[in-house]
Amino acid sequence: MEASFLNPFLSSCQEAFVTMFNLESQHKQPYLLNPIGNNSWEISGLVAVNGEETGIVAFRLHKILANKMLELSGITIESPEEQEAMMKDLATEFTNIITGNAVSSIKKNIFVSSPDIRYGEDHEIPWPRSTKIIAVPFYTKFGSFEVDLCFKGM
Repeated sequence: MEASFLNPFLSSCQEAFVTMFNLESQHKQPYLLNPIGNNSWEISGLVAVNGEETGIVAFRLHKILANKMLELSGITIESPEEQEAMMKDLATEFTNIITGNAVSSIKKNIFVSSPDIRYGEDHEIPWPRSTKIIAVPFYTKFGSFEVDLCFKGM
């Protein structure tokens, strides 16, 4: 995947964490994700992208980090049911923000769909079978997350 396409997603994640949660994040070396391998992430926000480029962006994290992000946002949670709903909403919105910000800085005609959430242990993501998936791990002092990019022709 070209750096000119990957770098906006890296920057968007780091900027969004600082802006929204006053939390620094650092990315590590990207790697090729095995779509059939075990999935240790508990929450995945997915966005389909189409236009001059087509693919899927996934923001993946654990409940511990999602809860810390909610706490840093100043959101008050009344019940376990509300907490679960808020974690899903947070992942949905954050996926939309990082994808939208990244896409707006790429000089191509690209459109972003409404986000979808996959939740729970061992959830599956419908990755295209013939396209490579680039996974970028990130670390914060409260836990890790990952951004996965799967674009045709990249």
